[in-house]
Amino acid sequence: MMVLLRQPRHELDPLDLEILERAFDATWAAVKGNDRHVEFESDEGLEPSLRRELIEIAYFNEVSDPETLRDMVLSKLLPGSKP
Repeated sequence: MMVLLRQPRHELDPLDLEILERAFDATWAAVKGNDRHVEFESDEGLEPSLRRELIEIAYFNEVSDPETLRDMVLSKLLPGSKP
C-alpha cells in the first residue's frame, strides 16, 4: 500500500513550546495594553484564539522568533497598530 500524503508533525518539542509561550505572553500583554476594541468579549475566548493564531503562523510560515510571531499576530488582530 502506497501512502500519498504524510500527516504533518503535530508534536511540539520543548523549544517550540518555549518559543510559543514567550510569543503568547508578549502578544497577550500587547493586546491587553491596547485600547482598541478586540472582537472577543472575554479573556476565555481571546486566549485560545491567540494561541491558535501563533501556532498556525509558526507552522505555516516557519517562524520561530517570538517577537516576529507577536508582530504577525498583532498586525492581523489590530491592523494599523504598532507593537
